Amino acid sequence: MPESIFTGNLVQHLEKSAKKFPKLKAVISATNDFQSKDFETLYQDVKIVAAFFNKKGVKQNNRTLLLVKPGYDLIVCCFALLYLGAIPIIIDPGMGMKALLKCIRTSTPKSLIAFPAAFWLSYAFRKSFNSISVRIKIPNNFVECIKCDSKSIDSSINFHETRDEDLAAIVFTSGSTGCPKGVRYLHRNFNAQIQTLHQEFCLGEGEIDLVTLPIFALFNPALAITSVIPEMNPRKPAEANAKILVDTLINHNVTTAFCSPIIGKKISEYCNTNDIILPRIKRFMLAGAPSSPSLIKELSEIISNGRVIVPYGATEALPVSFTDHRQIRELSQSIVYGDGSCIGKPIKNISIVLMPIRNSPLPHEHEEKIEPIVKPLQPGEICASGDTVTDGYDKMPGATRDARFIYKSSEYHRMGDLGYWDKDGVLRFLGRKVECVQTENGPLETERCEPMVNIIPGVKRSALIGIGNKKIKEPCLVVQTDSQKSDAFEIISAEVKKRMKKHFRKYNIVRVFHEKQLPVDPRHNAKIHRLALAKKWTTAVVKNTKLGIRL
Repeated sequence: MPESIFTGNLVQHLEKSAKKFPKLKAVISATNDFQSKDFETLYQDVKIVAAFFNKKGVKQNNRTLLLVKPGYDLIVCCFALLYLGAIPIIIDPGMGMKALLKCIRTSTPKSLIAFPAAFWLSYAFRKSFNSISVRIKIPNNFVECIKCDSKSIDSSINFHETRDEDLAAIVFTSGSTGCPKGVRYLHRNFNAQIQTLHQEFCLGEGEIDLVTLPIFALFNPALAITSVIPEMNPRKPAEANAKILVDTLINHNVTTAFCSPIIGKKISEYCNTNDIILPRIKRFMLAGAPSSPSLIKELSEIISNGRVIVPYGATEALPVSFTDHRQIRELSQSIVYGDGSCIGKPIKNISIVLMPIRNSPLPHEHEEKIEPIVKPLQPGEICASGDTVTDGYDKMPGATRDARFIYKSSEYHRMGDLGYWDKDGVLRFLGRKVECVQTENGPLETERCEPMVNIIPGVKRSALIGIGNKKIKEPCLVVQTDSQKSDAFEIISAEVKKRMKKHFRKYNIVRVFHEKQLPVDPRHNAKIHRLALAKKWTTAVVKNTKLGIRL
């Protein structure tokens, strides 16, 4: 297959799908919020909305803040901006108001396209929105409203040609282990992601995708894949109804799904409880945080004719490697007992190197020679280079420099994750670098011990934290249990300490704390805020130590 099969703008890929499969369903609402749209209709709607935006003052290269609820209107608005050559700015409102307003100030949008509540927010917080000169309010059924008035709109507006190296969008990270940063997506990055979905994961024409992460509704039209919008709030996956999701998979003959682990767990538990098999699904992709081998095994048995795929990456570089249920099944015991999660091998045209662990910026090759770690079992920081790696952080040259370096004439992105090559050349994930606990007996990574705790009956989640206000910290574990009864936690705590003594004796882990609910990111409901937990429990330990109380 030629390397340049996907080039140009996402809208051009949509246009090709509309011409080749005009009556094939492009977007289906599982809740009947809107009538199903075929590819021909979707493309026509994009052109009409692009003309409307243009009439309102949105022009080529305009930075446009997009605060629109997930669904058909969001899909059309994104494509309409790309049609104009404008630059969508996508921020997850789940990060909280303070962080959201800071992201808006940083990205300096010129235009705002927002649902009513967010539209009026721009007037309430004028300082954060002071770069905006064009405001467009999006009511419910926005696209249909515009179509009713389309006679007053000049829909002959021309498509703005773009180059692969042009800025396509700014997508903010979740900020789960630091401040949110705007990631610069070039058109070539989107094209590389589409090509990966097609070549590595075999996604293609006529497939039907359950869209639980709205961004994938933009990739599907390029591959003539039908997007099914389920009844759920993608910003609150923990609240999704498992029965509704499974019914959607069955009723719409879904063939593929890309979900966070919490969605995968809901589907798995419901299917197992009700003896349901999903033979039509070809692939189930899990991403956002490490998934347990047991969850992956259960899903692989439910999708009896399919494959569970686990891609690895980040907002800045997605995907860069992947594995599947077969490989994880072979390595499940080693994963659970401290050897780290399996994230497979690099995808085609991606280079992954492990660099020596350091907090300061890595030097470019012309500044200082630092060689990657190639010896098996030796941990390092995972770094990636290739077309799925984005163009750095928007308006943050310092953060971009901290995260990038040149090696062998290629620019690499530091993923911020620790890992190592095992004896078979498979990449193993050990956790976030910033969450690795520096103890008096050496570093201890989260993926070494958390999987071992998570398989204890009654444990829902666990988190390794370091307490103390100095660089060297005391390693402790925080546990969220299925039961809130104190005697249940006491039994679990004793078992945790027993396992830590057996497998990690040198670290002397003697404190286990209980939380009713571990704090997690809203996007995936899977990334634990370990640094916030460490700060909380350090404060508690210091306070109680002064009072002579042992926690």
